[in-house]
Amino acid sequence: MSIIYNEVQPENNSPNGFSDNQTISFVIKGDGMKMIKNTLRLDFDLEVSSNFVSVGGANTLILPKDRIGINNKIGSHAFLSESMIESQNLGVLESISDYNRVANVLSCATMSEEKYYSQTSQAEGRQTCVEAARYAVQAVAPNAQVQVRAVGGAAFADFQTLSDLQVTHDLLGTTDAAATAKTSPAQFSIKPYCCLNRAIGDDVSLEKLGFVRVEFTLARAQVALMGGEATAAAGYVMRNPRLRYLSRPDDGKQGKVMMNTIVSLRSTANSQFHNVQARVPLKNASGVVLSYIDQARARDTREDSLALEQYPSLDRLEYLFSDNNQKYIQYPIEDKETMVKLGVQALSDSGLHQATLNRVEANQGLIHGLSFQSFIDLTRQKFSVQLTSSSVNMATSPVDIYLMFLGLLEL
Repeated sequence: MSIIYNEVQPENNSPNGFSDNQTISFVIKGDGMKMIKNTLRLDFDLEVSSNFVSVGGANTLILPKDRIGINNKIGSHAFLSESMIESQNLGVLESISDYNRVANVLSCATMSEEKYYSQTSQAEGRQTCVEAARYAVQAVAPNAQVQVRAVGGAAFADFQTLSDLQVTHDLLGTTDAAATAKTSPAQFSIKPYCCLNRAIGDDVSLEKLGFVRVEFTLARAQVALMGGEATAAAGYVMRNPRLRYLSRPDDGKQGKVMMNTIVSLRSTANSQFHNVQARVPLKNASGVVLSYIDQARARDTREDSLALEQYPSLDRLEYLFSDNNQKYIQYPIEDKETMVKLGVQALSDSGLHQATLNRVEANQGLIHGLSFQSFIDLTRQKFSVQLTSSSVNMATSPVDIYLMFLGLLEL
């Protein structure tokens, strides 16, 4: 079987690059070919600025001393706020809002410490600590190398001992000259959390699907960036984006393809009792996962807007929905550890078998959730989650609640 390596440029490509809230659109065509499942990658160059003027403008690139970085657990996934997959013949297959938060939930539950050191994680900009994530988004020196020169300008032939040498590490930016020399943008290659990358079964026939449109909307800089100096003036430019995937000749058959998918919704709680009610566009839902963040911190440019925080003084969590036999289900939970364990189980049952409670805790996150134990059609009912808190500060310190519904698509 011959394998073909494919690279696609955006149909709306911009020579100056893309920034906040802009959409990058790719169209995959391949008559007579099958896209090999789980091989889609997004590559791009990134310039982060402490003082952002405009795309193509005289922006001030961050220096090693600047306290501006990204969420270390998800790396450059932080710069995507939405993703959409659409096919010519089937319409929209998946649309994920708050993509970067979804990435943080999935990463928090599945990433072990050792995995951060893998080549794929490093290519995505993931790091073991927040401090390292600052350096991941900084520009690099062209053809960077360790420079060796003689103290006082002596010729190399005059060196007698190691003390005669002065070593400047350009990559670490230990001198002003080295920092100024960092003019090449950081480069990343991420594997998006989309249905095309979370599939089992046959590969996807592009002839039967028609063209496939893949779109990414970029996150606001105030959400993607964080750190003590990440003010409202900070920003970024994504340059030279390209989509890569593998394909093979179509064998004329389209076997069953099962894809894990996600629908994300958001609500804001500002009282001790909060009820979230929604009709979810998901026919085969397997579970739901909740994450939270204080609204004030989410809007603070210096804070990690993607953090998975505690819900203040949560006393009771109750899920209300109907199964496929129209049996009404009320699932109340009051034990804090059970709330988290059921969230991890929901992720595991959706195909993320690496998800564990220990990893959630090690990555300093918190999630709640529920596995439905079967696939439920949520398009024909209203799904409800009720949260009861004893906090007296909910009115003055509202909390953003993110609901991540997990499900399955079948082609």
